[in-house]
Parts: sequence; structure tokens; C-alpha cells
Amino acid sequence: MNTEVEVPPADVQEGPAVVAIREYFGAWNRRDMDAACECFADECVYDDTQYNGAFSGKVALKQHLLRVADALPPTFQVCIDEVADGGSTVGVQWHVENDGRPLPFTRGCSMYKADPSTGLLISGFDVPEPAPFKPGSASLLLLGVASKVIAEPIRAVPLVVWGLYVSIVFFSNGILPGPDATQLDPATWTEVIGLSLNFWLVAPILHLPFSPALHPGLEAIFNLLLAWAAAFAGFLSDGRPGRPSGSMVPVVAGMQFLTNAFLLPYLVVRAPESNAPVYYDELEPKEALVSEWRGLGPLLATVGTGSLVWGLVARPEFGELATRWASLIDLLSADRLASSFVVDLVLFALFQGWLVDDDLRRRGVTDTSESATLSAVAKFVPFYGMCAYLALRPALPTRPELSE
Repeated sequence: MNTEVEVPPADVQEGPAVVAIREYFGAWNRRDMDAACECFADECVYDDTQYNGAFSGKVALKQHLLRVADALPPTFQVCIDEVADGGSTVGVQWHVENDGRPLPFTRGCSMYKADPSTGLLISGFDVPEPAPFKPGSASLLLLGVASKVIAEPIRAVPLVVWGLYVSIVFFSNGILPGPDATQLDPATWTEVIGLSLNFWLVAPILHLPFSPALHPGLEAIFNLLLAWAAAFAGFLSDGRPGRPSGSMVPVVAGMQFLTNAFLLPYLVVRAPESNAPVYYDELEPKEALVSEWRGLGPLLATVGTGSLVWGLVARPEFGELATRWASLIDLLSADRLASSFVVDLVLFALFQGWLVDDDLRRRGVTDTSESATLSAVAKFVPFYGMCAYLALRPALPTRPELSE
């Protein structure tokens, strides 16, 4: 289908608002959101009644349009049915098609106003077919997930696993030991607080008085899991500024609390990466200091190794290796929180490599054979392979004018 909006005959003189709206819809259909935003004034106000509030200013409008472009497949096109030319104002009746076929429940009307002196749109008001509630962000998210899974069916894997993970770990009874999360078991919350106080084993190593005495094997699993989750900070460039899927910082932060409940949906909804290299200066500076630091992988590998050693030899009151191993197995077979940590470790091992190929593309490595060994280590060696990858991968390129 032609992505350009139909233009009027040459002998028809249209007002500035109609001209601008045709250019805007044409750019939207090409998913050229930079060109689409150029049709608007800097202080524009755009109101889509599917959302609870208007988007004020070109920056907010562009962020919204980028989210839409990321959510909808390129085969979705806005088609103008009628225009009512009022000079500096225009009324538009439109519908949406997919591969040339009209989609149900996608008709709408819009009112736009242009600045007569510049021809730029200063306000827009879209009224799609009514819905019983304000579906804006929710419907856009669902469309985005559906379009991404259709375009890349492999994304269905983390989506299905996430659904199973949430239902089993948080809400099931009888699959994992112990009561589910809705029962607010006091023993579970006491365990959570104790493990949090012993984060990275700082408190017990320093013999701080508030540090509780927990099973060293459980502490080892917990701190290894958090070190593994922190290793995903090495992929913060996946959520650099301007990416429709947004910053990855909230995901990595959330993984310190709910691990795969944050990671798996991100793998589903994240924007796909092109083959174009990403320059270091495109990253948010503070995020770049963390994600591109060569010491991140070795540091986390040290924490993980220290956690394992702690589980083997710390707290001698828990007995020799055979004794503490037996008691750890008993704990895992009766404790919901402890058993969920094991589930998290298994899922991290399965999904730790899902961001590697795109990360290499950002670094200018489009031929995977060039880094086949490093890529394989990152994907298939649990935890330590990921840490090694963060230390050994190519650096992000710098712009020529910045490297001179």
C-alpha cells in the first residue's frame, strides 16, 4: 500500500491546516516521526481522547509518536476519508487500514488548527470510535506486544514463561512449597527482611549487630541471584534515550526485588535493534559509566564467587559441607521464597543471552562469526559467561569528530 496520503488536484488551493495535516499523516504512515513532528509548532497541544491527558509541546508529542510507532506494525496506515477546509483549521474524517484492508473500530474524526503565519499545527484533537474506558496506554501496550510477537514469534517464549512464572511463583499452591504470596506469610517476610539486611554479605562479614543468622546456603543463593540480576546493567544501552521502549534502569532496579517478573516482560516489549552502530555519546552519561565499565563483570563475578564460598564455609554452626547441604535441601523443599530463588537462577541461565546479539550490533559487530566464541560464552555459560562478556566485548564506537 502507498504510504503517502492522497493529495488534492493541482487546481485545488487548500488552507495551511489541510496541507499540514496531509504532510503529518503521510509522515506518520512512513513512521518518519521526525518529519511528523516538524509539522507541529514547538508549543503545540495534542489531545487524543483515548488518553487521560493531552500531550503538551513537541517533545512530549514526539515521545508519544515514537511509542505508537514501536507498538504498531508498519502495515497499519491512516487513511483520510474527508477533510473540511477552514483555512487555519481543518476537520478530518479517517480510518485505519492494515495491508489495504480497513480495520474494525478504527474510524475517527479530528480537528486541527494551524498558525496562519507559519503553517505549523498548533493544536490537534483526535476522537477515535468511543470505548467504554480510556484504553490509551493499555491498548497501545497490547497492540505493541501483539505486533512484536507477530513480527518476531520467538518473543512469545519469554511472554509465556512470564505468565507461568507469575502464576506459579506468586499465586500457586502445591507446585512450589509453602504458602503463596497472597497469604502474607509472616515467616516469609521475616526471611525477606533478613536477607535484605545481609545484602552482599556486608553486615555478617562486619559482624554488625543487626545482621540475622540465616542459613549460609540460602544467603549464597540470594546474593548470587542479585549479582546476576545486576549484571544486566551492562545492557543499559538497550534503553538509551530515544528508544521507544524507554530506559532499562527501572527494569534493572526492579530485578533486584522481583528478578524475572521484570526481566521477562522487558524481553517481550523492548524495541528491536537495527544494524546501525550506537555511539557512546548517545547513552545517558551516568548510565554509560555503569554499563560500559569494564570492571562491572569482574566485580559481579567476585561477588558471586564470594557468595558461593560463603555458602560452603561460613557460619560453622551449620556443620560440615554434607550437613549444611542436607539442611539446605530441606529448606528448599519447604520454603516458598528459597525455592523461588532456584527458579530465578534457572530462568536467568536460560535468558541471560537474549540481549547479546543486539548488544554486539550496537558495537558494530554485524557478522556474528567475528565474535562467535564470546557470544557463545555469554549465552551458554551461566553467570560467569555473562560477566566475562561484559569485560571482553568490543567498546561502543565514538563519533569521528569526538575521537580526534
